[in-house]
Amino acid sequence: MTEIEIQAEYNPVSILSDAELYSVVIKKHKMFMQDFTGELDSLDSTVNSKRTEYQRINNELEALETRIVVLKEKRHQLYHQAKKLRIKLFENIDKGEHFLHLENEINDTDNRLQNANMSSKEELDCINRIGALVNEMVQGLPEINDMQRVGMASILDILKTAESARKELDDIVDAPATQKSESASIKEEFEEMESRQRWLKRRIELHTNALEYWEKTVAGGDQ
Repeated sequence: MTEIEIQAEYNPVSILSDAELYSVVIKKHKMFMQDFTGELDSLDSTVNSKRTEYQRINNELEALETRIVVLKEKRHQLYHQAKKLRIKLFENIDKGEHFLHLENEINDTDNRLQNANMSSKEELDCINRIGALVNEMVQGLPEINDMQRVGMASILDILKTAESARKELDDIVDAPATQKSESASIKEEFEEMESRQRWLKRRIELHTNALEYWEKTVAGGDQ
């Protein structure tokens, strides 16, 4: 007796009946469907969460970018308003040599503020210098009436608002780059998950169809 024949005698091969084979196949398809459906349900929840986070970040990014544009425009509008008020404040007074010197320095500083590439420190220094010069010009007047006091206070308030706008801009100007990086990372994450979702849905559909086939086969055999 050969070695194979001896092994067959002591380890006989179990041959499944058709019913047993169908049961194994059906069980296998059900197991895959259960596993894939569970993973898909979990993935659906995660993807929805990531999409919500992605939308939130994009909304914040849009608001930030809009605010940055507003702050950039607002500062120059404020400088223009302060200049108009200053001209009106001093238009009907006798201007001595020292006064003209101060006025020329203010005009030079105003012109520097038109430089869009000016650093934050330079801009804040210019704002403070204009405020100090306006105050010096008013204090140098022989007499100060109520209109001049109000005018000076308005100019200083406008410059203070411009200073606050510049500081706010400094705080948020780099934020969009961070937000864009975070947004891109989250988008990449949920797009990879969506690819897995599509694969799972195809596999579930295939196993569902196969299960229906085998169950119908079993049902037909039982009749």
